[in-house]
Amino acid sequence: MIDCREAVSRMWAYLAHELPVKPVAEFEAHLETCQRCCGELEFSRHLREAVAEGESATPIPPELRSRIEILLAGADDANRGSA
Repeated sequence: MIDCREAVSRMWAYLAHELPVKPVAEFEAHLETCQRCCGELEFSRHLREAVAEGESATPIPPELRSRIEILLAGADDANRGSA
């Protein structure tokens, strides 16, 4: 079974449906036993959706939005390189 560190490293690729079958199975098996990572996944899912929508009920300051987009892009790039 994978640990939390490995689960978090796979999270963005998982959300983007870019993980191969075996890493997905390992990731989902980890989620079955780890509340912390389930919470991280839920937060990451909501963050991706908020950034993708562009506009939200509570506007995101431009500098924060820029930092989030940079982090998401970096996570996606890192996951593509490790997949």
